Amino acid sequence: MNQDALAPYYADLARMSFSPGWARPAPSIWPAPQPKFKPAVWRLVAAKAALDQAGDFVPVEQAERRNLIMVNPIEGNTYATTRNIVAAYQMVKAGETARSHRHSPAALRLVVAAKPGTYTVVNGARIDMLPGDVVLTPSWSWHGHVNESDATSYWIDFLDVPFVQHAEAMFFEHHPEGLVTVTSTGPTPMRFPAGDPLGSGKEAKIAEIAKDVLPTFGLHFVRLPASTRADVAKTTTNYVYSPVRGAVRFTAEDGTDETVGPGDVIAMPCWHAHSYQAETDAVIFRVSDEPLLAKLGLTRTQPE
Repeated sequence: MNQDALAPYYADLARMSFSPGWARPAPSIWPAPQPKFKPAVWRLVAAKAALDQAGDFVPVEQAERRNLIMVNPIEGNTYATTRNIVAAYQMVKAGETARSHRHSPAALRLVVAAKPGTYTVVNGARIDMLPGDVVLTPSWSWHGHVNESDATSYWIDFLDVPFVQHAEAMFFEHHPEGLVTVTSTGPTPMRFPAGDPLGSGKEAKIAEIAKDVLPTFGLHFVRLPASTRADVAKTTTNYVYSPVRGAVRFTAEDGTDETVGPGDVIAMPCWHAHSYQAETDAVIFRVSDEPLLAKLGLTRTQPE
């Protein structure tokens, strides 16, 4: 039977919200990943300049979280950095407070620039923020930010919002009192001072932090002596990197060749084999969605 004769049949299926599996316009299953996201780089110097401009005309009352979202430059994308992760540069000016809220997505922050007197409050715990620190905000934790110093503070946010949006499990709530009252200070498992997990050695090393605290994230500090190179095979894991110290050159099979420094961010989405080499002694903060994929049985690397 020719297609013209079948047109009424297919029209009836569409009216009943059916789609014939044998005549789909594009396949929904394929032999290997076909990633839409691509490697991309964002520069701290550009972000700081743009945020400083926003600080002149965006009052804290309008947007207590002044941030610049790192949108992967692929067609149709308006938010995500990789498939399951979004990263953003955030600024809090001297003397400002970002009121407390909570949400179902988990979050963490890599501090880029901050003077003593900058801190976040997570469920009542004051957590000081200094350059290179990683601060955690587990899902549904009240959190707000305070800058009592005399200089603007900057950090990089990482959240699993794209995954939570896809799961349609998004919840958000402002705290009724504005900022959660500080009830504790001192050491906390929600703060990892810059490079501490790596110890005092100089050899190449990878140190995992916060295992199981944020179940959708894999968080690692990576130490690379100058000229040391690491190779990453094709994998279903999505990676986002930001150097804490030193200059690092990233290359990928798609032709990406970028050198990034402290505060810069580079995304290496799934199924993009890549390498990174330290041009100087370097420490890199690496964020991935590997634990999420592992829990779902979806981690795979090529070749296996």
